[in-house]
Amino acid sequence: MKTLELNTESFLFKTSEGQIRAIPFFELSIDEWVIFQNGHPKYFIDFNQRASSFIVEIKARMEKGEDLDAIVIQTGKYLGLNWTINHHIQGQEIKNSEQQEKVILKRIDEIKEIALELTFIATDQIESDTLLNDEKLLDKFLVQDHDRYIGIEVYLIDGQENFKNLMNFLFLESDSPKPIHTSGDKELFDLSSIRTNCIGTDEFESLYENWIKISERENSMDEYGSILGIIGYIKRNSNKKYLILKTEKKDALSIKI
Repeated sequence: MKTLELNTESFLFKTSEGQIRAIPFFELSIDEWVIFQNGHPKYFIDFNQRASSFIVEIKARMEKGEDLDAIVIQTGKYLGLNWTINHHIQGQEIKNSEQQEKVILKRIDEIKEIALELTFIATDQIESDTLLNDEKLLDKFLVQDHDRYIGIEVYLIDGQENFKNLMNFLFLESDSPKPIHTSGDKELFDLSSIRTNCIGTDEFESLYENWIKISERENSMDEYGSILGIIGYIKRNSNKKYLILKTEKKDALSIKI
């Protein structure tokens, strides 16, 4: 993902709680927008990037009457993030309070630069052809076997950095796992050797707030339940020979909101 350094200005604003310094990005053109995550500027979208599938999809939805900020908020929720294009600065600007700032933003051209789908698969055999094929994967693992359902656990994370953070959080491993097979935007990882390190529910309860702080993800019941679901899945399937993780970069057209 490309980064962009903006030379901009911050201003002091008078609020009911005192003075705050904030960056409203007054100098941006009508085709440029900053995405704020948890109230802080993080991403940049440029409608001049006409080859961007993300921009193409946003434009198509806006032509149908959708509001840009609503699209950004919904996309953020899809990713488990708190997004908006509105800076939500409350208060009156204090005159002559400008200050030069440099802000580093990540420019989004394709949503798959951020959206990474994780599928945890407990299995007795590593069949790459099956694990990398969505139809074959569902046919094999979403079936009933001896009065119980063989299943998978799916979770969407925002990018490689938080993928590494998640592995560290779940398995207390500082080193990122290495893929055992790669096919296009899909990769397979063998987590069998570290699955016994997986934290339990009690540890999860005490560490969850730290996960939200490190990952900067939205603190929601969906996030809480999803992480707890991964832990439960790993513990329930400890009798399986392998724990395989499939990752897949998801493009804009795959977003279902």
